[in-house]
Amino acid sequence: MPIANVAALGATRKMLGFSRSTVKFEGGTVADLLRQLPTLDGSCLYERLVCNGKLRSDFAIVVDGLSLKADQLDRQLHGDEQVVTMAIIRHLAGG
Repeated sequence: MPIANVAALGATRKMLGFSRSTVKFEGGTVADLLRQLPTLDGSCLYERLVCNGKLRSDFAIVVDGLSLKADQLDRQLHGDEQVVTMAIIRHLAGG
């Protein structure tokens, strides 16, 4: 069973209720990991961050320092990866 070192920043920390955790999970992909991270509202992180099988554009997932594209949730995790989840803050010009 793979193990991932998960860091949850900002909004995802509030969803999960922790900032850092070592997680054992079944399966082997980023999507599998997200499905097994329960949120405080009773759902899972996958349900909160993914729409139509792709990572929502207002969130980011970084695995071992590399940011995943929206369609890379099927990336294999082999164990002991550092996985960071976070909301993306966008600044818009205006006044």
